[in-house]
Amino acid sequence: MARNLQRRRSIDVQRVVGAQETEEFMSIAAHDLRNPIAVMRASAQMAQRQILRGDSNGAHTRLKSIVEQTDRLTDMLDSFLDAARLGTGKVALRMERVELRTVAELAVERTVALVRDQIERPVELDIPDGCIGNWDHARIARALRALVSNAFIYGDAAQPVRLWAHLEGARVHLVVSGGGPGPDAEEVDHLFERFYRGRSAAEAGQSGSGLGLFTARGIARLHGGDVRRIEGDRFEIELPVIG
Repeated sequence: MARNLQRRRSIDVQRVVGAQETEEFMSIAAHDLRNPIAVMRASAQMAQRQILRGDSNGAHTRLKSIVEQTDRLTDMLDSFLDAARLGTGKVALRMERVELRTVAELAVERTVALVRDQIERPVELDIPDGCIGNWDHARIARALRALVSNAFIYGDAAQPVRLWAHLEGARVHLVVSGGGPGPDAEEVDHLFERFYRGRSAAEAGQSGSGLGLFTARGIARLHGGDVRRIEGDRFEIELPVIG
């Protein structure tokens, strides 16, 4: 009887924790989704007025902004879904032959499109030939975007964002850095926790779900790789390559 009571208490605790995590997740998601939706609505209203005035160039710019915000929403929703699936271990990968340089260039292009209104920084990309793997293209791109976004937002504005890679046997190591000092010492052990946002994020006035690094590491590990912090704001994604 005592064992049954202990088991019931354990189940009740798990339910409470699960409910709290769900509530926290929904609160963060709702908060983060409001901003791009508000930008899209404002851009659509402005585009309507510009079309009525015959300002086709202005309307085109606003419509482009709507497309970019739609891409941002899609990325956020996909990240939320992946974070939820990683927590349950139910992630179905779509594997294909992928060249790291190509997926890295696309990840940088998408990130620049989303942050260029607030942040303008050059990007240096140095990835050798032969970095090819059997990966889920969309998810590896998502993992890279999380690392590149961190470099843009929390790096040194006077430094370029850098991505460089090297091969070690059947593994490729891609390092991403924004030239910044990195997280505070007390934050390091929590960087890859789901929903964790450090003090530097709050001080930078950045909204965010705290899912980027958690999701990036989870995606890499599903591929037999990993994501780790090296030093400062340097983060490395390691992946198996095709021999």
